[in-house]
Amino acid sequence: MRRIILATLGLATLGLGACAGFPPSAEEMAKVPVVRYGTRAPTNGDYVLLYPAGAPLPVVASVGGTLLERPAQATLEVAVKRDVFVYRNWTSFDGKTWQAGGDAVGGAFEVILPGQPDGLAPGTMSARFDLKPDPKS
Repeated sequence: MRRIILATLGLATLGLGACAGFPPSAEEMAKVPVVRYGTRAPTNGDYVLLYPAGAPLPVVASVGGTLLERPAQATLEVAVKRDVFVYRNWTSFDGKTWQAGGDAVGGAFEVILPGQPDGLAPGTMSARFDLKPDPKS
C-alpha cells in the first residue's frame, strides 16, 4: 500500500512539473492584467510586467560589506530596445506568444577586482543581457 501511495505522489509531482513546462495559453493571459513598469501592481500579485521599449529603467548598483570602510551606490539608467513582457518565469515580446525566460534572454554577470590584472585598473561590475536566437527562424 505504501508503494502505491508513493508511486501516486511521484506521478502527481511529475505531472505538475510537466504542466509548468508549457507556456500559458492566450485564454489564461487574457485574464491577467498588464502593468507597465513604473505603475503600481495589483495587490494579489498576479500580473504581467511590461518593460516598454525606450522607457528609462533605473538599476541601482552598490558595493558594500564589512571589509569596506566606504561603501558606494549609484543609479544607472537603461532602456530595452523592444517591449518585453514578463509573467512569472515566462517572457514575451508581443504579449501573446510566450516562452521560458531563459530561452528568450541570456546573459552574464562579471566582477573584476580593482588592480586586476595590472595593479592599476579600476574594478568593474558588469551585467549583459542578450536576446537568444528564435529557434523557429
